[in-house]
Amino acid sequence: MTWAVALAVLAGGVLVAVAWLLARPRPVGGFWEDPEPGGVPRPGDGFASQLRGYRMDQVDTVVDVLEARLAEHDRDIARRRGDPRGAPAAGAAPVGPPPAEEPPPPRPGPAALHEEVRAAGRPVPLRRSDLLAPATYLLLATWLLSGLIADLRTGYLSQGVQDQQAFEWYFGATAHNLVTLANPLFSDLQNFPAGVNLMANASMLGLGVPLAPLTLMAGPSATFLVVELLGLALTASAWFWLFRRRLAVHPLLAALGAGLAGFAPGMVAHANGHPNFVAQALVPVMVDRVVRIAEGRRPVRDGVALGLLAAWQVFIGEEVLLLTAIGVGLGGAVLLAHGLGDPRALARGVATGAGVCLAVVAVPLWWQFAGPQSYTALWHPPAGNDLAQLWGRATRSLGADPWQAAALSMNRTEENSFFGVPLLVAALSVVVVLWRRPLVRALGVVVVVSLWLSLGEEVVLHGRATGIPGPWALLEQLPVVENVLPTRLALVAVPALGALLALGLEEVRRAAGQYAAHEAAGLGVAALAAALVLLPVVPTPLVVEPRAAVPTFFSDGSWREWVDDGGSVLAAPAPWVGDARALEWQAQARWGFPLVAGYFVGPGTTAERRGQYGATPTALTQWMAEVVESGAVATADEAQRRQFGRDLDAGRVDAIVLPDSHPAAPALLASLTGVFGAPVGTGGVHVWDVRSLTDDAR
Repeated sequence: MTWAVALAVLAGGVLVAVAWLLARPRPVGGFWEDPEPGGVPRPGDGFASQLRGYRMDQVDTVVDVLEARLAEHDRDIARRRGDPRGAPAAGAAPVGPPPAEEPPPPRPGPAALHEEVRAAGRPVPLRRSDLLAPATYLLLATWLLSGLIADLRTGYLSQGVQDQQAFEWYFGATAHNLVTLANPLFSDLQNFPAGVNLMANASMLGLGVPLAPLTLMAGPSATFLVVELLGLALTASAWFWLFRRRLAVHPLLAALGAGLAGFAPGMVAHANGHPNFVAQALVPVMVDRVVRIAEGRRPVRDGVALGLLAAWQVFIGEEVLLLTAIGVGLGGAVLLAHGLGDPRALARGVATGAGVCLAVVAVPLWWQFAGPQSYTALWHPPAGNDLAQLWGRATRSLGADPWQAAALSMNRTEENSFFGVPLLVAALSVVVVLWRRPLVRALGVVVVVSLWLSLGEEVVLHGRATGIPGPWALLEQLPVVENVLPTRLALVAVPALGALLALGLEEVRRAAGQYAAHEAAGLGVAALAAALVLLPVVPTPLVVEPRAAVPTFFSDGSWREWVDDGGSVLAAPAPWVGDARALEWQAQARWGFPLVAGYFVGPGTTAERRGQYGATPTALTQWMAEVVESGAVATADEAQRRQFGRDLDAGRVDAIVLPDSHPAAPALLASLTGVFGAPVGTGGVHVWDVRSLTDDAR
């Protein structure tokens, strides 16, 4: 139960940190909304400095009133002293309240941006709602992952195929590199001896490194669970923090909008095995930093902070950073087109941030694109979203038909744009009703453009090509962008929909509250509307199935008698995308031996070095794969046997290991015995000692 205690301590610490962050005094002023209807301050509100222009006649009027009030005070003091000079002069006009100030005309630039994006949060004491929101998100994430929490050692998220095993291996390889003081950007524990370029894979070094102690103490499966659990909860909490800071909405409505941003169907789908897309807690913080830069306060300082955040995000998930840049670019362009923000300050701050980020990640990026086992591009089949996804329900949404959802998506982890009719209708209604607000226009553009791009190079409806070209056809050949799956661009729309939902619900709350002359009634109506809109996207727990048990041959250390220093293990069959169970053997053996082949992305055999999933099959690994596929015993001629020997030499293989529990174990056992002789049965495996064939190669 060590992992459970560690998880509880870590979760509690993170919750306290989030609560502290939410309780911090927040600056009055920002850029999107008015603080309260009518501008009435709340108890405890502070003061905020603000740039604002006034006409000279307004200034003169205020000065005259102040001078008159000072003169009246002087006469009152004189009267109290018995001085006859205290009597009012004949014909003096009584001093009254100052005339109502005529509002100045709107101005473009930072001041207007300050008015448009105004903070809802105030420097007030910690509120219960601010604490309940992240706590609720943590409970919701715990419920979604309850099956994995209950069976951490023996279960895995099966709808992600073998993705969980791959990420657990990344966390384990990272921890092993730190302990052995090896290169953190590379590992030869897989695909031995060529190795794996960790920067060119989704290794999540930005979380794997700080969580390495947990990995070493409780195992990579515990680290995977922590990243998934806190990734979901903290992402929603971070959006809640941003909405409370920047949107003038009720805390409950901000929490609902942020909950959608953190637990949308696309986010839950990626939780099946893509923690790099689940852990997006830095995204709202980066968005807030960009807003601060555009307000023109301290563009250089904020730019440095933005650069450091972006660099950290590079080591967590580069694709999420790219999607963030696309969303911020789309929304920012609309706001700038409305004259909001300081373009010079924005350019200065973003340039500073880009410079800081590049200084941090320059060497890792060079390693990623030019280092050992790097590749130029990774081919994917057409990966646009089916248009019918938009009004459909994802596999893990309440009341969904899993088979219908599967027919509309690439796989269970890429169900990115299942939003449902109520949410889309609600978002459209908010945009129409609040169209005069530049922020709403910006959010609407982000949703429309990102969903349009996510359709891919050709629009598909219910699995059938329509012949209508999609906008992605213009972008898919661009460097870096060519490696992006267009379906994932729908994730850009998720927080924008969350913000539109919060703004729309706030309008419902205000209108209903005014109509009923009761604030609680307005909030109740808004909550009911939210329930109707969000019901089709309410998530359900992720599917967990039993893992294949790790043979005691690896857990009790027996493998050490069969593998020498500098040698490797070849699993039968070799690990690949569809079967990565051998990667779990390494974790049980404390990463004491490397594996031939594996589940990773590396270069192919062509001169262009285009990427591929897994190692290039050798004659031996291909032969074993064919035995597994057919289920029949195979033989090998003399030429094949010689090639098998050369393959073992190239991989420096000391032992071929066949687990007894493999479904194709009987056919593999007979086939391998016919080539390498009788194996030794021990610890739940059959082992062939092939050191006599490979020692001469070292």
